[in-house]
Order: sequence, then C-alpha cells, then structure tokens
Amino acid sequence: MTQMWQKIAQKLSQKMTQMAQKMVQKVSQKSPKYGKKWPKNDPNVAQTAPGAAFPAVPRSGTFLRASRLGMEPEEGKSRQPFRCWARHGRGGRSVEVSNPGPGTSGPAPPPELSLRPPSREDFQGPYRNSTLLCQIRGRRRGLGAAPIRWYRNGAPVSDGVTAEPPAAESSGGVFVAGSRVVVTEAEWESGVVFTCRAGDEMRNTSKAMECGCDQSLSAGDIRVETVPPQFADIFRDRSARLTCRVTNVPAAADGLEVTWLKEDGQVLATKTSSPAPQPDGLLAAEGVAEVGAELWESGQTFTCRVAHPELLFPKEVTMRKTLVPSPSPPSIHLLPPPPEQLRDRTWATLTCLVRDFNPPEILLQWLHDGRPLPPGHALTWRPRPEPGPTPRGHAPAYLSVSTLTVPARDWESGGVFTCLVGHERLPLRLAQKSLDKAAGKPTNVNVSLVFSDSASACY
Repeated sequence: MTQMWQKIAQKLSQKMTQMAQKMVQKVSQKSPKYGKKWPKNDPNVAQTAPGAAFPAVPRSGTFLRASRLGMEPEEGKSRQPFRCWARHGRGGRSVEVSNPGPGTSGPAPPPELSLRPPSREDFQGPYRNSTLLCQIRGRRRGLGAAPIRWYRNGAPVSDGVTAEPPAAESSGGVFVAGSRVVVTEAEWESGVVFTCRAGDEMRNTSKAMECGCDQSLSAGDIRVETVPPQFADIFRDRSARLTCRVTNVPAAADGLEVTWLKEDGQVLATKTSSPAPQPDGLLAAEGVAEVGAELWESGQTFTCRVAHPELLFPKEVTMRKTLVPSPSPPSIHLLPPPPEQLRDRTWATLTCLVRDFNPPEILLQWLHDGRPLPPGHALTWRPRPEPGPTPRGHAPAYLSVSTLTVPARDWESGGVFTCLVGHERLPLRLAQKSLDKAAGKPTNVNVSLVFSDSASACY
C-alpha cells in the first residue's frame, strides 16, 4: 500500500512540474529584462552550470528570477565566498554567498596559531640553515584580519620571510595560511628566540624551549637587579635614571609590576618596558624612574619592588650612590700621534690618558676645532683600578684611556683636537686638554670658559 501511494505522489509531482515549466515559458516572454550572473572578474567565480539560470516569474506584482552555481564540493569550499550580481535597467545589487558547512552555525571560532621548529636535517645541508613554519587555521575571512608577523628576540623581522596563501583543508570549511622565516644554525644554537604573531595570538620557539631547558626555572627564580645611573646622564640632564632589571619571568603569566620607592616610602613614577623574550624562552623587563641629581648624590636609598602573580611576596632590592672615602679628581694627559704612524701619511691616532680619579664614573668626549666628534670615531676603555698597591684607608684610584683616529691630513692641516673629561670631583665637573701639530704640547684651557663653550659637546 505504501509503495502504491509513493508512485501516485511521484506521478502527480511530475505533472505539476511540467505545468509549471510551461507557465514559466509563457510568462518569461513578457517579463522585463532582468539578468543575474556570477561576475567573471571576481577571483572566486565559476561558470554557471547548464540549465541553472531560471526565467523570471511573477510574484505579487513584481518578478522573481533565480540563478544557481554548481561545482564539486571541495572546489566550492576552497573558492568561497562567492558574490552574486543582479543587474537591472534601474540599477544593480550584489550579495556575498558562502556555505561554511555543517555544524558551523553561530560565531566563527578564533583562528588557531601553531609554530613548528626547524628541521635538524636542514642544518646539515650546505647552507647550514633551516626554516620556521608558523600556521594559522580558521575561517577564510578571519585569516585576512590577522596577518602573520615575525620577531627575533623581540625585534621585528622582515628579511627571509615567505608568506603562504590560504588553502582549504580536507573538510569543515577550514583554511590554513602560513609564513616561513629562515633561521641559521648559529642563531638556533645560540638560543635566539623566534616569535610569530597573528592578531593577539603569539607563539615562541628556541632551542632551549624545544629541548625543555626552559622548564628548569620557576617563579621563585625571578631575578631582580638594579642598575645605577650613568654619570653622563647625570652630567647632561641633571637627573639620575634608576633602572630595575627583572629577568626569568614566566611567559605563561601576566601581571608583572615594577615600582620604585624613595627612602620615605613615596612611590616614584615608574615606566615599565614590555616584556621581551630571553634566549631560554622566559621574559625580561625593566622599570625606570628618574630623580634629581642632587637627590641621588645625597646618598638616599631607593627601593625597587617587583610583584608578580606567581610570587608569594613581592621582591625588593635597594640601591644608593656609593660614597667613597677619598674621592679625587682625574689628571689628564693628551699624547700626539706617534711619528712612525705619521710617516705613512694615512692615519693619525691621538691618545687621552685619564688617571688617578675616584669614583670611577667618568665622561670622555673628543672635539675637533671645538666641534664634538661622533662616539664612533673614538675607542674608549672603561675605567679600571690603577696597577700597584692601594694606600691603607684609601679607595683605589682608577684610570681610563681613549684613542681617536683621524685622517692624517686633518692632523697635518693644523686642526685642534680636544679631550674633554667630566668627573664629579672636577671644578664645575669639567676639564679638557687640547693639542695640534703646531703647538707640539697639549695645553690647558680655563675650565669656566670650557664649560660655557663646550657644554654642547655633552648633549
């Protein structure tokens, strides 16, 4: 009985379809011109399948026309979304069409980011390099809103980067876009941290992280150290920069807080840098505050307080200016180029020897005819204790050497070269010696005049 009713229903359906087609053909001869097509200039366009363009039919005083686009499922998923254009004598409209597939209703899930480490076999090749692959998975529309960017030890990378366009996975309407960056064997072995980022998602990798070495440190190993201000900054800006350096911060937790406090507990305005990856995969950051030079030199104690969600209690480290028992100003010796070098008529090297000063913080600057020379023109050694025994009850004296190499013609033409020295025990904190070919001997210059004429050299 059921089969009989099914046959009757099938015959009725066929007759109704034939009648509808005849009616459509009659009406279409009188219907207005109204075309629908899939634009060929769109990259996601396929030819309309034969018989898939339907004629216009009347509906409540207007006309309705339909068009169907057919293709294989895999091809359709890889090329969507599509756009259907309808053009009429009074204008045109378009609509975007896509089929995300079954079970994908509702808001699209956020893209997933993954980072693959380099292949060890690639490092064994002739170029001794490999590549890192960063991939993002998600809906096609979401991938374009989150381009992949690369960083090396926190610095942006643009060289050696190759982008891979989105491609459809086997099912589910999911697309995968990728980006590769070249990594040399030396970079990988030295522990350089590579980061790929897409939108708010970020992934890190390094040799230490892939080998599990980064798990040896925990929140209890967060290290805090203070960096005293540089004398050059104090001399130039009349302010002292207090730096608190925090290392070995776990990358999985946010909420790092760095605060500087004065001796009376007053909180100082502190600027904390964004955490940057270390070679072992953990993070490092700095908190900086500025105080007046007089306050720093008074010997007041400053405290750096570091709080983190994985620390049971905040860590505190103090810092103050070290007061030496017997401070002394430096003596300055300016030496001309050696005759052996001048015979080559190529280069001339002047030497500034600064001795017997304490504390060791010092500023050295070279000038040519009163104009400051860039730091890259000179080679300056950090202060170190003078050789020999130190008198009992006295702090050690320090020495520093700076050499300036210039073209020999600058020396032969009679140019005046000056070694400018700044130290807290000097009158007005500044002294200098000058030398030229004609003078033959270095000359001292009045300190008060040097301060007014050469202050720009320290900015």
